[in-house]
Amino acid sequence: MNWHRELFNDVLSRFRYSAKQVSIWSGVHESRLSRFRNGKLDLEAGEFFRLLESMPQEAQNYFWTQKKLHESSLEQMVTVMTPAQLSQLLVMIAGNLSKSDVSN
Repeated sequence: MNWHRELFNDVLSRFRYSAKQVSIWSGVHESRLSRFRNGKLDLEAGEFFRLLESMPQEAQNYFWTQKKLHESSLEQMVTVMTPAQLSQLLVMIAGNLSKSDVSN
């Protein structure tokens, strides 16, 4: 659940939602939400999904997209890329490798 917690915290930060706002939207008590966000409590699945479903659609979409990216393997990602996207990725990798060569 740690990855979900980190991603949830990222959503709040990225969209500038306060824990109090999300608590009001979802009905999850603010103290439970705070303990969850700080890693002191694991929420039940129903509570966690209620938190997500209470947020605006753009935040939900971001969460689920990031979750899918996290679960995707590199092989799966590469097989769905267009040749142009793959070329761009390889150029980025080469650029990062040359930067690390200079710093070593």
